[in-house]
Amino acid sequence: KMDTTLIEVHMEILEECKNDEWELHKGDFLEICLQEFVNEKNRTAENWRNAELTVNNIKNDKIIQDAEENEILWNFWIGNYRNILESWKSEEWFQNLKNEWKKERQKNQNKIDEIEENTLKESGMISIECEKDIWKKWISKQATLIEMFKQEDWFKSLIAEQDKEEDNYEINEYMNVLNTNMNEVEKEKKYREFFRKKNIINKLMVQIHMMVLEECKKEEIVENKELCIDNYIQNIHKKNNYDEKSNIL
Repeated sequence: KMDTTLIEVHMEILEECKNDEWELHKGDFLEICLQEFVNEKNRTAENWRNAELTVNNIKNDKIIQDAEENEILWNFWIGNYRNILESWKSEEWFQNLKNEWKKERQKNQNKIDEIEENTLKESGMISIECEKDIWKKWISKQATLIEMFKQEDWFKSLIAEQDKEEDNYEINEYMNVLNTNMNEVEKEKKYREFFRKKNIINKLMVQIHMMVLEECKKEEIVENKELCIDNYIQNIHKKNNYDEKSNIL
């Protein structure tokens, strides 16, 4: 009974530490997504008008501390859309993307394991930094596949849903101005429509991939917990078997 209680306590502490680690570093993984999907060369003041909180302008506000910055940034991109994002988890496309990321991470797992084995201090920190590097490489590759994503029916459906939520007041405003050259209005409308759709796509790419990572992290924590319990039980059995043999001798 005592052994069972100890392992339960140990597992709870391990799970709490892993959750704290994710909370501490999730902002870094989000920034990588923003750099790859919503970077400066794809953004201007005009075409990203609605993204008031981006990596750069948040960092410029020196009043806000790092932890608060990360929380604000996370809520702006992920937290405020939690109900919508959670509904994606059961979709086949979401499961497929999860499997893709797991394969990518597994390809590099030996490198992480080797570093952890050869490093006595701060192995957890080195491990998370390696994972950020793997994440950046994978997200960079994903950023080159946006056109392919746009051809998928499930992605088109997500764009259509987001499109309903977007505010068209600026376009409507132009359409209501009297004595305005209609050709110019039409050009302006098309221009804004193009970048509005582009912004929706970029936002979806960030949200989709961060949800994939978050869900994989949760699964990883549970799997590690179960693995530790299995290892502990096996060690107990080995110890009991050894004791039994010793008693026979």
